[in-house]
Amino acid sequence: MRRNHISERKLALQWAAVGALSLCFTLPSKAGCKLLQVAELPVTMAGTAALIPVVIDSHPTQMMVDTGAALSLIWRSAATDLKLKISSDGSQLYGAGGSETRGTVIVKNFTVAGATIPNVALYTAGRGSLPGNSAGVIGEDLLKHWDVEFDLPESKIRLFSPKGCSGGEVVYWASKYSMSKLERPPANSDWVETEVGLDGHKLIAQWDSGAGASFITSPAVERARLNSELPVKNGAETQGLAGKAVDTRVAVFQTLSIGQEQIRNATLRVADLFGKDSEQQTGSSIAKSAFEPPEVIIGADFFGSHRILIATSQSKLYFTYTGGPVFQRIQQASQPAAPAPAAGNPAADGTDKTNIH
Repeated sequence: MRRNHISERKLALQWAAVGALSLCFTLPSKAGCKLLQVAELPVTMAGTAALIPVVIDSHPTQMMVDTGAALSLIWRSAATDLKLKISSDGSQLYGAGGSETRGTVIVKNFTVAGATIPNVALYTAGRGSLPGNSAGVIGEDLLKHWDVEFDLPESKIRLFSPKGCSGGEVVYWASKYSMSKLERPPANSDWVETEVGLDGHKLIAQWDSGAGASFITSPAVERARLNSELPVKNGAETQGLAGKAVDTRVAVFQTLSIGQEQIRNATLRVADLFGKDSEQQTGSSIAKSAFEPPEVIIGADFFGSHRILIATSQSKLYFTYTGGPVFQRIQQASQPAAPAPAAGNPAADGTDKTNIH
């Protein structure tokens, strides 16, 4: 989603307060590096969506942890159910599949990560399906205040405030790991992005825990003149923030390189995810893209097969493979077999449909 500037300073101060209010303890670490754990959040998986508990005005509920969302928000339907008054100035939020009118609500008491913050202003949007009946998403405006570890195989998300750490010593659970540098400092970026290699071409990938599957955009395929195996399925669709369907196909690429990890026969969905995200500039009758979209989406399928630390304090991302399929795959007899960790599974519900925010 594209970042809007109204009330953002107020929101940033509120989110920063969470870290100040939370209790920290130190995990065993190396070489003078101290990993201060702010919180360990229990995760409930709704399909591929990672949900954590929150309390909104005395109502316990869940929100999806979404590194692909610039802003934390409440779904419009959830805001209505919680009897929150929605104010709107007509501005837009942008995501996969198009734009959505943005609103704002005031939550008198919002509890997350063990801290309760009074009078929180949250955005509201969304007309699509709600993973696990979640109330909304926790986005990068909150997450970027810490180093965030996704340990989804163990149903945990951990928040850290490291001290004196400058390298891989923060990977406390393994001696070997892969690392990618973040493309832009987290403080100046809406998204978590790194460079990846796809069949010898360098592309910019967004790490999006809220996307049900990993994607490459149709314009990126055309620009890089990428050749893939024949699509294993056509006519699939995905939904984004606005709940509008986007047609996809699934293709197999020879090699996807992410940091030091190489995945052979990588099965990615191909779609023009952001083609409808345009706006008309003042003084021009030609609509232009509302933001610079990523070329690749590293989605929840990858998060589910890896342990990942988004080290915003270092502008780096560390990860280790934990086993199982890396990418969702639509099984088909004509599709070539792929060695682990390249193999994937069909969607859990047996349909070829996913959500991306």
